[in-house]
Amino acid sequence: MTMLKRYVLSQFVKVYLLTASGLIGIFLIVDFFERIDEFLVKDAPMIDLISYYIFKIPFIAFYMAPQGVLLATVITLASLSQKNELTAMKACGISITGITFPIIGASLVVTLLILASSEFLSPITNQKMNYIFIKKIRTEPSYGKVPTENLWFKSINGDIWNVNYFDPYTSELAGIIILKPGEDNSIIQRIDARKAVWSINKWEFIDGYIRKFDKGGIKSTQYFERKFFDTPETPKKLSAARRRPEEMSLSELYQQIQIQKLEGKDTSMKWIELHRNISYPFISVVMALLAIPLSIRSSRHGGLLFCAGINISMGFIFSFIYAMSISLGKGGTFDPILAAWGPNLLFTVLGFYLLLTMDSEKAFPI
Repeated sequence: MTMLKRYVLSQFVKVYLLTASGLIGIFLIVDFFERIDEFLVKDAPMIDLISYYIFKIPFIAFYMAPQGVLLATVITLASLSQKNELTAMKACGISITGITFPIIGASLVVTLLILASSEFLSPITNQKMNYIFIKKIRTEPSYGKVPTENLWFKSINGDIWNVNYFDPYTSELAGIIILKPGEDNSIIQRIDARKAVWSINKWEFIDGYIRKFDKGGIKSTQYFERKFFDTPETPKKLSAARRRPEEMSLSELYQQIQIQKLEGKDTSMKWIELHRNISYPFISVVMALLAIPLSIRSSRHGGLLFCAGINISMGFIFSFIYAMSISLGKGGTFDPILAAWGPNLLFTVLGFYLLLTMDSEKAFPI
């Protein structure tokens, strides 16, 4: 029995590597013909073109993993069925669950590998990919730029900052205003300074004054030439360049959400992005659960093409519902968790229903 499971697993892995490689290759070829003109117009070095597509492979693999699992499951089971190997295995007392468990396990491994790539590999390669195409080819000045002028932000301690200019190289601020709100959101203190320099892990404010307010107006004014203020804002935080969502790991995206939440910003879009990045790899397991019963049933009524057509149609239906759910989440209709995980849960239940009704003679029992 163990040898038969290893055989099924080896067949699935071989087919998956072929299908995933094929899908990635097709995507690269299509993308190459779409973007080659921009590289030629800019007279980009060949090394930039090659590097761009090498760095793009993890990005494509993220999106192609579920489709690769779907096709690999269909081809593996249809092949076993056509050779009557499934019948032989069942005659040996192995249940359908036992036969297909290695496929589900392998799809879960694919999911975990994609999640690991999203955390450790894809942020690095996506950043290098975007730098080549957006910065060097399209020469967009805003990409990777550190914001330096007229900065407005809310600190994690609740203070509201306005900085006329920030020099990330010397860690100096010019024209600073810091507003401290009270419990009723009225301003109880205002700090103004001509400049500030980073010294001894604190900001040293120069030529400024502190004004305190009560309900009647200005309560007191204190002038200073030099004064240290212990604030959570550091030059490293202010120097962080704006990064695109695909350039951030899952943990970095979560940390950004927590910071923006403390700053009082709307984080619903970020939550949807985070849950989408986590839920999407799990579609591989959902596709395996759907493809197993559909492949075995449809193989009874037709050949490989009929089997593939049934499963690909189901894949398109899932993709449409998943995309619609994400759109409804971004529109505020669905909660971020429901938007990202709802379709997975719905089709997982459908997959288990099809597995439990495996003995039905219909290709798709209702």
